[in-house]
Amino acid sequence: MQFMLIRTDNGTRAAAADPQAVLDDLLRRLPGGQTSAEAPRAPALALAFAPDADARRLKLWPGGEAVTSGPFPSEERLPAGFAVFEAPSRAAALAWLQANGVIDAGGDVTVELRETGCPGGCAGIPPGAAGIEACYAILLRSDAGTERDAIPLQEKLDRLNAFNAIHAAAGTLLAGDGLKSTARGARVRVAKGAASIIDGPFAEAKELIAGFWMIRAASIDAALDWARTLPYPTGPEVEVEIRPVALIAPLGKHAPMDETTARLREDASVRAEQLDAALRAELAPQPAWDRP
Repeated sequence: MQFMLIRTDNGTRAAAADPQAVLDDLLRRLPGGQTSAEAPRAPALALAFAPDADARRLKLWPGGEAVTSGPFPSEERLPAGFAVFEAPSRAAALAWLQANGVIDAGGDVTVELRETGCPGGCAGIPPGAAGIEACYAILLRSDAGTERDAIPLQEKLDRLNAFNAIHAAAGTLLAGDGLKSTARGARVRVAKGAASIIDGPFAEAKELIAGFWMIRAASIDAALDWARTLPYPTGPEVEVEIRPVALIAPLGKHAPMDETTARLREDASVRAEQLDAALRAELAPQPAWDRP
């Protein structure tokens, strides 16, 4: 199973945390080279966000939009970074995090565990190398529908898969996936040298994430323009947060060449085939009777 581990900091501005410290913290919680059947595997993707001063929020509704520039209110819980990784089960991932999550006894840190995947089966984007260009994450905010794992119409999923395929093939879209509802998730809070688990679901839907895309873009405004074109499967009202990515762990650096790594690559290959199929379907000539 694949999961996302989202890092926030309690009582402080998570977005103001040092990105290198956030990335190091995520990687220490999910160390590479573990051989135990119950241990999480090396991250397929791990990143830390830049401070939210340069971030944007985009709210879309039929016939209109609103854009809000960062920084955002200090009392909000903002993600500081996340890692996508493989574990044999939710229980195994939580047991590992509770046993190995107490890194700094003086800190007060929360990590949120979420199962990846889009209800209805939309194809995820296998992570690609970012290179030296600027990267931005587009974080889809949760709503009542995503929190009940509502399955979008198939035509919406097909449109999203085709869009993702086109931009992944062009090298603009580097990674992406949906997240299952927080009813399947949990939080691990580390405070005063102890780790405690809080099971989902969680109430603050507007501060939760239902999916992400990571793209190359020349600027935050270019990333905002790209986000406007996304055929979101949710709606009709949609809200996303566009965050500059400060650091990305090099792909493969922490992953040993073992059976699990081979399986992750095989899974990525399957997802790539799904994207290719969606792309071919989008570009295929329409029958005469089906043309507008």
